[in-house]
Order: sequence, then C-alpha cells, then structure tokens
Amino acid sequence: MRACLDKPPRSAYPASINCTNRFPALLDGNGGAFMTDNEYQELVAFLGKQFETIDRRFDAVDRRFDAVDRRFDAVDRRFDAVEVRLDAHDERFREILGHFDNLYRRLERLEQEYQAILEGLRRIEQSIAAEKTKREDIQVGIDLLKHHVASLQMRIEDLEQRLR
Repeated sequence: MRACLDKPPRSAYPASINCTNRFPALLDGNGGAFMTDNEYQELVAFLGKQFETIDRRFDAVDRRFDAVDRRFDAVDRRFDAVEVRLDAHDERFREILGHFDNLYRRLERLEQEYQAILEGLRRIEQSIAAEKTKREDIQVGIDLLKHHVASLQMRIEDLEQRLR
C-alpha cells in the first residue's frame, strides 16, 4: 500500500485522480465513493508530506544510530587495546611471579644451608669443648707426671749421693 501512496513528482500528478480505481475498498456498498477525488488528492498530498517528515526523522535517527555505532566501534577498539595491554601485563606478572618463585626456592635452599652450617658449628663447638676437657685432663696428667718425675729425680740424686 505504501507504493500506492508514494508521492510522485508534482508534475506527474494528473489533473484528476480516480481514487476508486486505485482503492476499490473506498467505495461504499452502493458503488459510491466515500471520498471525492479532490479529497483523495489532498489526502495523498498530506500523507506524502507526513511520510517525508517521518522519512527525514528516520534519516536523522539513522544518522544518530550511525554516530552511536561509530562511538561503540571506537569504544570496542579501546577495549580491545586495553585487553591487549592487560594480556601483556598478565604475561609480565606471570614472569615476575616466576622470578619470585625462583627467589623463594633459592632463599629456602639458603635457609637449609644456613641450618646445616649452624648444626655443623654446634658440633664443632661441642668437639672443641670436649677437646678442651681432654686437654685439661691431659694437662693434669702431665703435671702429675712432672711431679712424679721430679720426685723420682730427687730419689735418683739421693741414691747417687749415697752411692758415692
């Protein structure tokens, strides 16, 4: 029905349009028309203007939708760029976390080595303390031997003097 109501150029309008030929539904039951040809021409002109206004509005809305679509495309590109940067940051964070894991492993190994060194030092200190005790015992023994040797030396000298 829209094709029938499309407004042709002004010069294309005939002097009289028979609306009953184009729209038989506009006839009443007795074969008479509900509207005259002039009324029909006025209706077509009015509707043509209305449709032109509506078309202009649709064109304006379409342009606004195009602008919004361009903005959405720009925002989408920005989101894509942000996503790429976030992926790069995620990869960098994974790399940093890997470095931290390596550092923690090294630190744990150093802690274990430190504990082993401490235990070794404790054993050495205990050994030194035991050696010190042994040395003291040996020193007491040496002192006792010196005393015995001195005593024997005196007896030997006494015996030598008696024998002379």
